Amino acid sequence: MKARAGRLLRLLAPAQSNRATRRMNLRTATSSNSPRWSGAARGAFRFAFVYAGSYCLTTPQIFLTLRGGGLGHKQEAADAWAKIWSMRPVRKWVAAHVFDKELGERFDGGDDLNAWVGQFCWLAGAAAATPIWSLLDRRRTNYETLDSWFRLVVRFCLAGQMFSYGAAKAIPLQFHMPLTKLVEPFGNFSPMSVLWSQAGSSKPYQVLLGCAEIAGGLLLILPRTATLGALLCAMELTQVFILNMTFDVPVKIHSFHLLLLSLVLLAPESARLAQAFLSNETVAPSLRQELFRTPGANRIAAAAQVAAGLWLLRAQLRNDWSVWKTYGGGREKPELYGIWNVDEFSVDGERHAPLTTDEKRWRRVVFDSADAVTIQRMDDSLDGGYVAAVDLDSHSMTLLKMADPKWNANFTLQRPSDDLLTLDGEVDGQRLRVRLHRMNLATFPLVDRGFHWVQDNSYMV
Repeated sequence: MKARAGRLLRLLAPAQSNRATRRMNLRTATSSNSPRWSGAARGAFRFAFVYAGSYCLTTPQIFLTLRGGGLGHKQEAADAWAKIWSMRPVRKWVAAHVFDKELGERFDGGDDLNAWVGQFCWLAGAAAATPIWSLLDRRRTNYETLDSWFRLVVRFCLAGQMFSYGAAKAIPLQFHMPLTKLVEPFGNFSPMSVLWSQAGSSKPYQVLLGCAEIAGGLLLILPRTATLGALLCAMELTQVFILNMTFDVPVKIHSFHLLLLSLVLLAPESARLAQAFLSNETVAPSLRQELFRTPGANRIAAAAQVAAGLWLLRAQLRNDWSVWKTYGGGREKPELYGIWNVDEFSVDGERHAPLTTDEKRWRRVVFDSADAVTIQRMDDSLDGGYVAAVDLDSHSMTLLKMADPKWNANFTLQRPSDDLLTLDGEVDGQRLRVRLHRMNLATFPLVDRGFHWVQDNSYMV
């Protein structure tokens, strides 16, 4: 028995020795084949890691989308995250001692002073951390493994934002054009209002914009198509950033950083992309290191990434659909929805003629979605911020002012026909009687013109 065991051990020993030798050779080959990054590449990676990581960590929009978006407790969680990572004492000190400015107590996002000071802090922090990291880690030749995980995090942060902005357009929620834009003089539009009205006046255009952004996010979540996704996102975000800059949209900082994230993903593939677009040579496959060493583990990781990305997209679409049905264009329009021209207007029994110099007389009343009410004066100025509670059965309407909860006006409402209305009530201590008729929205070319395959000439009015 012992002789048999001895012979078996002698037979197995060479095989075990060969396996050990192969494993050692594989480790040696892997170590020797690991590329040595240049000093500039290592420094650029360290700076990008610290700065991009700081931005992703401290931006509430990114945190909210990675939680699946939404309102309520999820929005509260994003606000709490912003408070934790906003580092208000640091920002206040920098604002006071570097920029000689005083920060307000509120942080509403966008491009306010708080955001600009924050970006300066992270930029200075990354500039200070990079040489320290370089000194402490000067013996390292590359960051292949850390880079793989860093790119994974950046991909999902960017994909979440593309899903967020894309879903808000694919479900036409972002670019909403209220009825008041049809009667407001174009010269009174702000540049941002021009952009919002232009995109909001064409739902197919808005939906296609959203689908393009969603497509960029979908390509990002799959490792094999991540480079194509980053390239598509870079093109889309370049357009978004230009629009924000030229139409004064207060998302300049965020859109610029999203563009930077897409460029961070493209940077390691820049040589291959240049070769593909600028030469006729065959492009070699990417040599970027995978997350894990075995093909099976990488396939599982890829499947998990796709599942997580689809969950993010589903959650964002579900949330935006709910908002659109509850507050947006999918909500049932109020009974008085439309633009109502004022035919007769009297104050305390005195009738006011339709003079543009009359500051008291109303010109139009606009009943929009979500029970929003806007009064247009004779000089075409708009007095908004009202909400109407209408009860047609009791012939009453209460007008509330959102900026002043204590203010309200009660009217008796008579409606001889669908397009005729009479209001009689007291507003700010004066008795008003108003007779109105509803305009036909089809009289506006922007609403009624539609699409034409065959046109004899340009239609511009």
